[in-house]
Amino acid sequence: MTPINTLFDRMDAWRHLPNYQLERRADIFFSLYLPEVLEAKLGFPIRSDLIPEFPVRIGTIYKNIPIDKSYKIDYVALSAAGDKVVFVELKTDGQSCRPKQDRYLLAAQDAGLAALLSGVLDIFRATDSKPKYFCLLKQLESIGLLRIPESLTAIMAGPTLQGANEASGDVEVTAKAEKPLIVYILPNAPKVAAGQTDAVTPVIISFSEFADVVRRHDDPVSHRFAASLREWADVPAGGRKPLS
Repeated sequence: MTPINTLFDRMDAWRHLPNYQLERRADIFFSLYLPEVLEAKLGFPIRSDLIPEFPVRIGTIYKNIPIDKSYKIDYVALSAAGDKVVFVELKTDGQSCRPKQDRYLLAAQDAGLAALLSGVLDIFRATDSKPKYFCLLKQLESIGLLRIPESLTAIMAGPTLQGANEASGDVEVTAKAEKPLIVYILPNAPKVAAGQTDAVTPVIISFSEFADVVRRHDDPVSHRFAASLREWADVPAGGRKPLS
C-alpha cells in the first residue's frame, strides 16, 4: 500500500463520517487540475494562478449591511487574456448547497470585479491581519488585477504599519474583466427544471467531467484521484460503512 493510495482510501472512507469535511482535505487536489478543467468546460485558456478563499466584502454586495466582514469564494480564476474572471464553488456533497450562498454569489456577480477588489481594499484598511491581506493584494497584482504603489510596499516591509491605510488609497484597480462567471463543481449535475435555460442556470462541472480531465495525466496521483472522484460521484456520503 503506497502513501497516496492510503491517503485517498481514507478520504473515500472518512467522508461518510458525520463531522469529516472532505472539501478541506481534497481542495488542494482539485486546485492542481482546476485551470485545465475550466478551460475544457468554458472554451478559453485559464491562467494557472488561482486565488483561494477570495473575500467578498458584505458591505460591498449588500449596501444595507455596511460592514467589513466577508463571505469567501472557494477559488477565483482568470482567463489567460485577463478579460474574464471565474468564481468557482466546490461541493463534495451535493446536499451542502445553500440558497444563502447562491444569493451572495449572484450579488457578487452583479457588483462586478472592480467593486469587489475595492471591497478587498476596504477590508485591508479595517483588518488587524494586514500582512496576510497584503499578501493577497500582491497576488492580485501578480495576475494583473491591481497596481500597488511603492509607498505601500515600503510601509508593509517596515517595522510598523503606520500610514498603510492612507497609502492603500493609491492602489489602482487594473482588472480588465468586469462581470464574473459562476461555476459550481458538484458530484453530479442537478436536473434542470422545466422552463429553465442556460441563461439562468450556472455552469456545472460534475466530478465525472473533472475526472475525465484528471485522467489525461499519466501519473499515479492523477489516476488515483480520478478513481476517487468517480466514487464520490457514484456513492453519496453516508452511502456505505466507513473503513477503519
